[in-house]
Amino acid sequence: MPPRLLLIEDDAAFSRRLQANLRAAGYAVDAAGSGEQALEMLRAAYYDLVVTDIRLPGISGLEVLRRIKEGRDGLDKDLPVVVLTSVRDVDTAVGAMRGGAVDYLTKESEKQEVLMRIERVLEQSALLNENRYLRDQLDRRDEFREMIGESAAMRAIKDEIAELAGQDVPVLISGETGVGKELVARALHRTGSRPKGPFVDVNCGALPDENLLLSELFGHERGAFTGALALKRGKFELAQGGTLFLDEIGEMPLEAQAKILKTLENFQVTRLGGAQSIEVRCRLIFATNKDLEAELKAGRFRQDLYYRINLLPIVIPPLRERRDDIPLLARFFLGRFCAQYAKPARRFDDEALQVLRAYAWPGNVREVRNVVERLVIRSRSETITAGDLERCGVSLAAGDLERSGVSLAAGDLERSGGNLAGKTELPVSIPEEGISLEEVERKLVIEALERTAWNQKDAAALLKISVDRMNARVKKFGLTHPSWRVNR
Repeated sequence: MPPRLLLIEDDAAFSRRLQANLRAAGYAVDAAGSGEQALEMLRAAYYDLVVTDIRLPGISGLEVLRRIKEGRDGLDKDLPVVVLTSVRDVDTAVGAMRGGAVDYLTKESEKQEVLMRIERVLEQSALLNENRYLRDQLDRRDEFREMIGESAAMRAIKDEIAELAGQDVPVLISGETGVGKELVARALHRTGSRPKGPFVDVNCGALPDENLLLSELFGHERGAFTGALALKRGKFELAQGGTLFLDEIGEMPLEAQAKILKTLENFQVTRLGGAQSIEVRCRLIFATNKDLEAELKAGRFRQDLYYRINLLPIVIPPLRERRDDIPLLARFFLGRFCAQYAKPARRFDDEALQVLRAYAWPGNVREVRNVVERLVIRSRSETITAGDLERCGVSLAAGDLERSGVSLAAGDLERSGGNLAGKTELPVSIPEEGISLEEVERKLVIEALERTAWNQKDAAALLKISVDRMNARVKKFGLTHPSWRVNR
């Protein structure tokens, strides 16, 4: 879709001539003969740029500029404005730029200069929008600069990414929480046909309300719902010319799934409360930690959307199935966090590396990162041992060795805190008729939450699991509490 411009000009002959030149250059142009009319049009539709005369009947161009930059009445304060003036009013135009205009044009300017300046303003606006989004996302930026791992599984994933290089087809990435789905999505973005465009991510499971999710994705107009006090551009608009990564797509409600499917089919979005369709051109990458086929059979995921996004699936195996990558990841994070916390270079001894490889890593790569960060902060020695790992919650339990296929030297288990000899004491006993493991887990999670005043972090520590794993169980069992604002 071509950029959409609003021209505000009361000189009808000049307006017609400038409109014709802009349309011939490929722009979509609407025109208003007064500031009042322009404000109504701005509230009703989406524009990429406003070009306004300064001297207008009624509300002046400077007043229109001021209202836009203040974000009044739901106007988009980031909307770029170019002012038009005569040669003798250049001082007024300079004053307008101090008030937020991005450029000014004299009415005597040559056609090519007008087109060149407008093109430059639109390019700068797109860059500013991207930078603005990136600044907002700094606290959630990707932790990994490279895909770490040389196992057969990781090599296969890298080959799949290489096969998709230069293409913009939808991709579905699946794998357990913490395996690095966003990392693969970013690699797909960098090797796609729009690597210089923005990478915009949305966690579909992190928003507690469907309206908030739809607003996040599609944007909203002022007054679309309670609390919508100003116009907001959605993530589809922010991802123009780049990639939109929809993480945890399996958590998305059915109504939102229908809207995503429609967008995939016609590449258009409409803001909540709006009537203007906006064409979007971005690559879509999806990710899930759920079995979407099971969700489909349970009626929680649309069949038509599933087949639309599952064209090219990439499956990331859990870390316990690619143990050769564990030492590489641990060393990578060790070097990174030693530099981040200004600590001397550190190393794992052989025994610690064996424990790392044999441990189950239920939190996958994310858990490795968290454990190594704690080790760097806590350890005093330049050599990290199995004892250090145990103090950070990493020790071997019964069955870990057999499942991992890693062999330890005699005495390693005792030093690492593991105990394979003898019977492990359990806090519950199994009755003759059997027991539901899931119900036992649910009751233990609730008891831990009750004992910690429903503080998930403290409850996770009580159960000796990560906060991410606690959050997953809270969601799995549908637990809520009045103290959790997100569930109000």
